[in-house]
Amino acid sequence: MSRSRNTTRLAKKIRDQSSLKLPTASRLAQQANSYLGASIKDSSNPHQRRLEAHMAHVLASSFRDRQLNGALLGVRRAEPEGQSLRLALEPGMADEVIRELLPRFDHVYGGVRGIPGLRVQGSGRQFVLRDTDSSAYVTVTRTDGAPIRLPSARDGEVLLWKRVPGGLSRDERQEADAWANRRALVNLRTRDVLLSRILRRPRLVNRTAEPHGFANCYTHHSGDLVIEWCCGDTVETLCGNLLAHGFADGLPREKAIELVSRHSAHLGDRTVILNRHGSCLYGREAEEAAQHIRKRYES
Repeated sequence: MSRSRNTTRLAKKIRDQSSLKLPTASRLAQQANSYLGASIKDSSNPHQRRLEAHMAHVLASSFRDRQLNGALLGVRRAEPEGQSLRLALEPGMADEVIRELLPRFDHVYGGVRGIPGLRVQGSGRQFVLRDTDSSAYVTVTRTDGAPIRLPSARDGEVLLWKRVPGGLSRDERQEADAWANRRALVNLRTRDVLLSRILRRPRLVNRTAEPHGFANCYTHHSGDLVIEWCCGDTVETLCGNLLAHGFADGLPREKAIELVSRHSAHLGDRTVILNRHGSCLYGREAEEAAQHIRKRYES
């Protein structure tokens, strides 16, 4: 099929799944690098979607601008396995991914960090991260096949995944209930679907981190995930690629995407917020910043 026909088909799909007019949808379609790519295969299990969403949320708020080699959440590849998911992690970030996901009580912070109720099984080369409250789990490996190290406690920390292996501690229960019941703050289904899709399409979201090897990601609250970058894809190009792969499939049309400006877009009623700066933030210092990040992981 010709490029022009593919672009036209994608433009109509974007128009039909959003409130964008056809001229705007066509502009996004023309910038997309993939035309009607394979739609994201969601898990039909709501507990699985919620776990994956929580993982994306925790990793975004944990790594912020500390990525290595363009792996935004520390993830290189994601492959659905039935209702579950297998993640291949960036080798230099793999140990920190596990550390940030497994729950621990931080006395300095005054609460639980990581994902409440998450427990670990398996060997050093393949771990299964399992939700003790449901059948949901995610399998993780390194892309180079090397072992992943389980974390040890730092000053002021209690490793809840090790201290309470068979269930949730009281503090974890409170955090788990809060994540699952923020109805006044956010549409939980939209949040779980979109943040799960962020985790399931690393090659698309990692495009934001490719030019410098890192970008910036963070969260405001339990209902959103923000990605900021300065070079490479424009916001419209990234949106076009995400929509080509079904990122907004199944969402209410009026909440699927809002192009706020040339440099900002909201997906899923501000569940995923994309911001691109108008000029480079690093210039010649980009490689120096990347080296600084690398040294922090090596120390």
